Amino acid sequence: MYSKVKMLRVRGTRRSDREIYADPGAVGHLAMCQVASWLEIKLFAPGTDARPEPIIPVLFDPVLVAMHGNKMLFRGLERQGDQRDANSATVMQEWSVQVMVEQPADIRHQPHRTSS
Repeated sequence: MYSKVKMLRVRGTRRSDREIYADPGAVGHLAMCQVASWLEIKLFAPGTDARPEPIIPVLFDPVLVAMHGNKMLFRGLERQGDQRDANSATVMQEWSVQVMVEQPADIRHQPHRTSS
């Protein structure tokens, strides 16, 4: 599903309301999956190939904190540094997620497959 995600923390510290409001957010496909015993939420760029890379750091062990209309607040952990290293230091992260009913206009006309 297309979603706009705003990361509410930087290195574990909550951003100011002004910074959060001014942030345009990242738009992409939101996906939740389970890897071993961990849940993960990832945001992928639209039109990526068969092995997409997340466009923002992965949110590990997410918990839905609040939901209202098309907006959700998730709290979880973000790995610092190498996202694939399970031994990397982690900090608290929160995502403000707005589910979009339609594909955003600025990406609507882009091809969904990249040519080789």
